Amino acid sequence: MMKSTIGRAGVLCSGLAVAAATVAVSTGTASAADNGGCGGPGYAYVCISRNGGTVDYTGHTDFANGATGTIHLWLWDYTEKPGGVRVFTTDFPAATGPQDYRPGGLANPAPGHDYKAEMRVDWGGKKVDVYLSPDMFA
Repeated sequence: MMKSTIGRAGVLCSGLAVAAATVAVSTGTASAADNGGCGGPGYAYVCISRNGGTVDYTGHTDFANGATGTIHLWLWDYTEKPGGVRVFTTDFPAATGPQDYRPGGLANPAPGHDYKAEMRVDWGGKKVDVYLSPDMFA
């Protein structure tokens, strides 16, 4: 008798945990789709957002002294074909310390299209780190 009561309580608790996780994931996805967001760790991340009728995308790095390389900041449209279509490509030299990279935005984005920003940090051909923003639906 005791075993079945503990078993039922365990099933109930696990069911509540799954329901809470589902609500949290659903809310986060809707929020990111409507308001944009950022992806990547604190020292290197890329963001996408809406500013009126424009989709803006920016990159941010905070590298230690002596950082050399190239920042590739791209805006993708994943609606047109599998794998996406690169809408904009902008390159910046990597900077030491806190640095924002702002290439401008996409004015009048196509309604219903799925946009995503990507930042690639190319460390002189030795290594490439890739960071992606959440999806932004216009």
